Amino acid sequence: MLSTFRTFSTISRISLSPAASTKLLNKTTAQAEGKNIEQETLSLLENTISKEKSRTNAEAAQRYQKIHQEGDLYHPQDLNDNLYRESLRARRGRSSAPTQDPFDVLGLDPLQEYKNYKLLSNFVSDMGKILPREQTGLTAKNQRKLAKAVKRARAMGLMSSTNNRTEFKLD
Repeated sequence: MLSTFRTFSTISRISLSPAASTKLLNKTTAQAEGKNIEQETLSLLENTISKEKSRTNAEAAQRYQKIHQEGDLYHPQDLNDNLYRESLRARRGRSSAPTQDPFDVLGLDPLQEYKNYKLLSNFVSDMGKILPREQTGLTAKNQRKLAKAVKRARAMGLMSSTNNRTEFKLD
């Protein structure tokens, strides 16, 4: 019954059997689809390339530069991207927090080490803030003693409260 049924092909505008019309339709649609797919693929590639170019500039600017908020105080060296990149590279290889409390391992009391500013500077950030326990690996008791020792050293003028620079020249 299907073989006797004839359809009118919109492509060739002639009357063909269903098998012949589907073959012709498949060839022409495959060619058209191939061209459409190529064009769509090329347009997608061009769009992604243009997006990648615009994104890399924005990401590179954000990746290397410190972000300063309105009202922040900063040192002029903080605007130097090369120093910031070097600090990021140096930070990249560092391991995570120690698993044991360094003061317990060495048998030291952090409160008695308030005069040792070089030791205390290892537990203070670049901006002068005391690092949290997650980064220092100290016990809660020794973290409190360390905070008190750092505050004492700052009060005595042995440590800076605004940055972590240990290059003191005593004349």
